Amino acid sequence: MTEKWGFLRETKKDAEKAGIDLDTGIHRTGLEEYLAVIYSNTQDWVHDKIIKNCGRRYRPDYRSEQEKLIVEFDGLPHYTDPQNILNDIEKTKFYQDMGYKVIRIPYFIQLTNKVIEQLFNRKVNQPMFNEKIPSLGVKGKNTPAYLCGAGIKRMKEEFQKFPEQLQVNIAALKKENNEFLTGVSFLE
Repeated sequence: MTEKWGFLRETKKDAEKAGIDLDTGIHRTGLEEYLAVIYSNTQDWVHDKIIKNCGRRYRPDYRSEQEKLIVEFDGLPHYTDPQNILNDIEKTKFYQDMGYKVIRIPYFIQLTNKVIEQLFNRKVNQPMFNEKIPSLGVKGKNTPAYLCGAGIKRMKEEFQKFPEQLQVNIAALKKENNEFLTGVSFLE
């Protein structure tokens, strides 16, 4: 059976460019497609544009004035460089000080119905991403083994909020049977 919802990417264009996931054979889906379902009555999403008159040149991934919400997709580079992690902390605080709620979605957390309800405080009636599909894999070079120390710490902390996805990914990484390339012990 083909899954309707794929691994999250920042945009539909990024999703199409990335193609099929090497580990699972699952396609990718742009964040704007998820947001259209999660916020079906919100039409003012702005992607990758500077917020005018704010004194900084930050470009949030997605911003809605109607919802007073910023949604950031944190891809792999947000876990491989400690400076990127510090920048994320600084930007989140800045956006919050401007009155926005900020939702950061790690690349390894998929938008299942449970995750959507937890992150966005919204219930979606249609089945979303299949929670039994792991996000991490050696072929994708997106495992803890490829992260910096601060990125591993951040991943571990963020996975704690989503224990079902943590367990699915630990099981998948153990199945790879290669601690050197999976770094699965960092998550246990």
